[in-house]
Amino acid sequence: MFNIGDKVIHPAYGAGSIVDIAEKQIGDEQRTYYVIELLMQTGTLMVPVTRANDLGLRAPIKTPQPVMKVLSSEPTELLSDHRKRQELISIDIRSGDVIKISEVVRDLAHRDRENSLTEADLRLYRQAQELLAGELSLSQGTEVEAARDQIKLVMDAAHADDTELQPD
Repeated sequence: MFNIGDKVIHPAYGAGSIVDIAEKQIGDEQRTYYVIELLMQTGTLMVPVTRANDLGLRAPIKTPQPVMKVLSSEPTELLSDHRKRQELISIDIRSGDVIKISEVVRDLAHRDRENSLTEADLRLYRQAQELLAGELSLSQGTEVEAARDQIKLVMDAAHADDTELQPD
């Protein structure tokens, strides 16, 4: 159970905070909803309290270290078939799992350095970056822009290490 003021992550909509717990009459049934103000999008989201766990509503990660470890690790080579690749990436993003989203960001950043992102890949890359930046922002109590910069710095440092190891 979350309380007003708690920071939360919705797997599809990303980071936000609970601004109200509201009762709504739907037909003959009275339901209780978390009212979430979204960090990365305009507006609010209403999540039924009884379904919050099933929908994957969760608290943000406590520390950024696991994310930073993934971002700085060796990328996984993505499938060359763009339809299958994008389907698998979409599944990872929709999972709401911060580690899977971090892997998507890492792997698509690597593929982007190779200049081989399609428009759909680029859209998924941006979506994953925004979800990750929102989560890091909440977990560290920083602005979203600072979280974006942090992701970029870790990725650039990991890439710099790769280029230093390559022979001339």
